[in-house]
Amino acid sequence: METAQDSIERLAAEVRSCTRCRLAETRTHAVPGAGNPRAELLLVAEAPGAREDATGLPFQGLAGRFLDRCLAELGVSRAAVFITSTNKCRPPGNRNPRPDEVAACASYLDRQMALLAPAVVLAMGGTAAARLDPRAAGRPVRVADLRGKPVTLQPGRALLVTYHPAAAMRFPASRQPFVSDLRRACVVAGLIPGLP
Repeated sequence: METAQDSIERLAAEVRSCTRCRLAETRTHAVPGAGNPRAELLLVAEAPGAREDATGLPFQGLAGRFLDRCLAELGVSRAAVFITSTNKCRPPGNRNPRPDEVAACASYLDRQMALLAPAVVLAMGGTAAARLDPRAAGRPVRVADLRGKPVTLQPGRALLVTYHPAAAMRFPASRQPFVSDLRRACVVAGLIPGLP
């Protein structure tokens, strides 16, 4: 019988060999995501950056260290969550993924969400929010307009929207809202005690 880990690994292998869009031509490694296959919290960002492209792992640079520190301050280890992105390949020059590139990766993210079956999905940044939040309907969004207003994606699965960790790291005005949203996601997912 196939386990959740086996299914996630099979999907990851498919992502690593993907050639569905132009990003496959310029990537070093596709980045399918990593973490606990039974995670109650799924963190979804935009797309891999240079360090992620080099290693094939999510959140390996400065924003990754910032995210790890924020999780640790809440008493949550990275191993307790699953981290992925809307796009699995790095756009050249770290530009935003184009709509056709987001569409090419859409089924991978949908399948990850189905296999992981998390209680909470935290969309980090505008690209992830536009892809996952039904209020956005795929259109560009301002994170500030969606954050703090959870949405039910399906029974037993909530979506929260927050700033990307890189924005929270760089811009003080985004930092506290990001930490607050991450805490709320951890509480709702049952990773830490408290009121959402």
